[in-house]
Amino acid sequence: MVAEPLRDGTPVGASNESGYTGGPEMTLLDHLKELRYRVMVSGLAVLVGVIVCFYFWETILGWMVAPARDRVADFRVSSFSPTDRIGIIVKIGLYGGVILASPVVIYQLLAFIVPGLTPKERRILLPGIVGGAFFLLAGMAFAYWVVLPASLGFLLELGSDEIDNVIGIKQYVDFVTRIIFWVGVAFELPMVLAVAARLGLVRARRLLGFWRYAVVIVFLIAAVVTPTPDPITQTFVAVPLLGLYFIGIVMAWAVQPKRPKVTGPAP
Repeated sequence: MVAEPLRDGTPVGASNESGYTGGPEMTLLDHLKELRYRVMVSGLAVLVGVIVCFYFWETILGWMVAPARDRVADFRVSSFSPTDRIGIIVKIGLYGGVILASPVVIYQLLAFIVPGLTPKERRILLPGIVGGAFFLLAGMAFAYWVVLPASLGFLLELGSDEIDNVIGIKQYVDFVTRIIFWVGVAFELPMVLAVAARLGLVRARRLLGFWRYAVVIVFLIAAVVTPTPDPITQTFVAVPLLGLYFIGIVMAWAVQPKRPKVTGPAP
């Protein structure tokens, strides 16, 4: 019995344009069943992460308060509303649960979409996701260990002889989570430039010639990312972003498609 070719004419056992090799094609119902399974697994992972973070919410809050206590020894957060405590516990549980479950969610997403991609698309997508995760974590770590202590030290010690630090727990957690999240997102700049160069949207030489405008744009991004108007916090965010811009130029140069050599007419 001879196996029938696939719908695109590819024989069973051969690789078609998307990289699919052999076997029966999946119907729309099969795809929906697989999507439901991936969503259920991701949801279960998030639920487990939320439960874990609910249980350790005091420890997580202690980590968030630590950068301020390193600058002000007797620093404490205050509750200004009966719902502040439960609101912070829920926020820590939800945010922390999503972060803990993110590796499982990303894996389930890749397992669903990668089989349908062409080999070229896989070579762009997979390194882009790995690199994006690395720069995101690096940015969040930089925000926690460098940006937060510096900005909190400046803000909490300013006018300390005349003003007592009575900080609401909601305002403090919002401040910390915003800086950590957005600085982490801003650190994705090198991967954005590299992927854009790989797709042929930009060239490294053009990015290098754009550096004067990049300085202005980077400081504008830093002003948006940081929730305070002080120049100290903005500078601590902007300077590393400028370094990441030039790192992105190097990465773009390394991955950009090589232009074909132009040969003159034959004599």
